[in-house]
Amino acid sequence: MTMRVFVIDTRNMGPELQGGLIGVVGSVFPTAEEKKECVETVSRYAGDGWAIAADPRTLIGRLAALTAETAAVPFLALDRVAAQWGSVIGGQPASVDRALS
Repeated sequence: MTMRVFVIDTRNMGPELQGGLIGVVGSVFPTAEEKKECVETVSRYAGDGWAIAADPRTLIGRLAALTAETAAVPFLALDRVAAQWGSVIGGQPASVDRALS
């Protein structure tokens, strides 16, 4: 699996997420290139004020969380969402899936 970025609809979420929210997922054992892509992608969106969502139990998720923290943007831990609401992995995303080049 390569790293994927999902644009998540935040119209019905709190004001801290109204700048936008992206979800980041990646392979279990990311390559150096995938890690670089994660930092660059999260930094680009965070620089525009987007909040970041990822599973911090994964390497890519932890990297996304650290990058979001450095950029001082909100971070939504998907492991906590899964614990409260059920699995967030699998199936089709509920909002727009945008591939980045």
